[in-house]
Amino acid sequence: MPTTHPDASRAGTSADCSQPRLRSDAQANLERILCSAREVFAAQGLDATLADVAKHAGVGVGTVYRRFASKDELIQALFDTRCSEIESIAATAREMPDAWEGLVYFLDVISLRMADNRGFGDLLMDGRFTSDTFARARAGIARHTAALVNHAKEQGTLRSDFEVNDIPLLMQVVKMAQKFGGDEAPQAYRRALGFMIDGLCASRTGHRELPVPALSSEQLDHVLHRFQTTPGKNC
Repeated sequence: MPTTHPDASRAGTSADCSQPRLRSDAQANLERILCSAREVFAAQGLDATLADVAKHAGVGVGTVYRRFASKDELIQALFDTRCSEIESIAATAREMPDAWEGLVYFLDVISLRMADNRGFGDLLMDGRFTSDTFARARAGIARHTAALVNHAKEQGTLRSDFEVNDIPLLMQVVKMAQKFGGDEAPQAYRRALGFMIDGLCASRTGHRELPVPALSSEQLDHVLHRFQTTPGKNC
């Protein structure tokens, strides 16, 4: 009869117990990586690296690469749902009876999302990400905003030479205004957006009240100093 080592049963029990612990650790690392990536990309934009994410998560960069083969893969995992959210916002704007109010709502809300999350703002302006979810969401956004723009023109509230493909141009200006204001004047972009929205009107006797005051001289000095002393901020 075969003999059994007296420690074999204990060894087997120990191995069986350790496996779930390893899986639990791996899941905890994944959640830590995703949470850190959200915070890092929100604060730094998509220029942040996987090394930045790993450092923030307190794990080795190899741990990140074992979960995500590239930064693009991690970005797509994080932002799939955000693209769907923007499609929903576009659909809500399209359904508004007053198409002009719908367009203003869309521009306001998208700009706010970009201000809250720099990575999301970068994503809206980047065509590299081509997952099925991204593609469907972008197609939906284009469909809803095209209908919204056409409806506003038909109602005579939007200037006739504005095209739906001008929306990304406006969003790029908003993005640059957000970078310009930075932490010193995080709401300054809303003035730039207000000026642009006024310029979209087919005709007007007055103007839209700007939501925030102009930069103070002190704020402007801080902003300009940052642009002069921080590499890459002004490009």
